[in-house]
Amino acid sequence: MRVSVNESLSIPIHVQLKEQIKTFIHEGVYPPNEALPSASELAGFLRINRDTVQTAYAELELDGYIYSKPGIGVYVHADPPHETERIREAHEWEGEEAAHAKPVVLFVECNVPQAQEYAVELEKATGYVVKPCLIKDLELLGSSIQSGYYDLIVTTFLHVEEVQTIIARLCGENEPKVIACLPESSLQSIKRLQELPAGSKVGIAGTTWLGADNFRQSIVDAGLAHVELLIGSLEYPASLDAIIEAKPDLIVSTSIVTPYLQRLSRFTPIMIEDRCLSAQSVHYIQHYVESKLGIADSLNN
Repeated sequence: MRVSVNESLSIPIHVQLKEQIKTFIHEGVYPPNEALPSASELAGFLRINRDTVQTAYAELELDGYIYSKPGIGVYVHADPPHETERIREAHEWEGEEAAHAKPVVLFVECNVPQAQEYAVELEKATGYVVKPCLIKDLELLGSSIQSGYYDLIVTTFLHVEEVQTIIARLCGENEPKVIACLPESSLQSIKRLQELPAGSKVGIAGTTWLGADNFRQSIVDAGLAHVELLIGSLEYPASLDAIIEAKPDLIVSTSIVTPYLQRLSRFTPIMIEDRCLSAQSVHYIQHYVESKLGIADSLNN
């Protein structure tokens, strides 16, 4: 029988963002003195409130991870703090999982392929039971969410505000935690697109039209107006043919679509954008879930 732990405070989105950026810095995704996306660009790309990113950046600067140059940008500190304790603790919990029933996690996304891919990836990485769910189907799972069946609800920053709103409406004060993942590819995509010259043509080739359009909207919301966007998906192969015919300077594609594009053109640069879960996000999820199970055990004892 699952123990319901009433946790009155949700994990603020800016805290989740801050902690995952810290780990990206420690693992060299963003090396010392490297420019980070501006608050507006990152907020737009992830589709979260700009104040959320500014708060995360302000706390990172206070902690010595980044520094800002007024009117220029935000950069990784030349010598950021060494923080290994949080990751070490997450690894320590991994060996204790056998003492518990397998945690159950709900992974929420906007389209079926992405929800399934993320769920399988997280299940393999953690050993948890991870069930995929579409945002539009959340209300159908209202009773199981309210009963505490799920130890955690996970989504991406792209959807976290929407998912939190739905969960709050369904569960009220007993709402479960919602954690957002920051795929490494999100930051790398912004960086690559920023480097393109003005007027560059960028093809967006998605497995589904919805996924491709979501990525297009993220680029638009990030304010990267210097590039011309072309969109296509494997659901409509003619749209992919049209992208190739337009001779883009870069195509951002999922790995599923890439072989099709390469058959059409061997020379067009392709950047794989699978939005796979980063190791940082997986550790963050593990640390929270196992800590929660530890709290439940102490209450039972």
